[in-house]
Amino acid sequence: MNLEKSLMAVMVLLAIVAAVVAVPYSALILLLLGIVSGGMNPVTDILERTAYLIIAVAAPNAADNLDAIPVIGEILNTSIDGIAIAAAGMWVASFTIALINRIKP
Repeated sequence: MNLEKSLMAVMVLLAIVAAVVAVPYSALILLLLGIVSGGMNPVTDILERTAYLIIAVAAPNAADNLDAIPVIGEILNTSIDGIAIAAAGMWVASFTIALINRIKP
């Protein structure tokens, strides 16, 4: 397993664990893991970068509907919210690197 897959697995696992038990600063940790992942493997394709932005914005809104499912709905909602936070970090890092590459000569 390479580092990119390992970071992704840690992000998903942390999002799931934070949905079940209280993990202090889990949102900040997920965001930082996303930034590290996006910085190590920046997305160069604008469509893929846009997909990360759409996931970061739309996934939490769509996941709110999962609260209607008894028992597990809230856990699924919170897990998807955590994954969206990590995707936002990945987008921020990729966007920043792409912007820097366009500016520098």
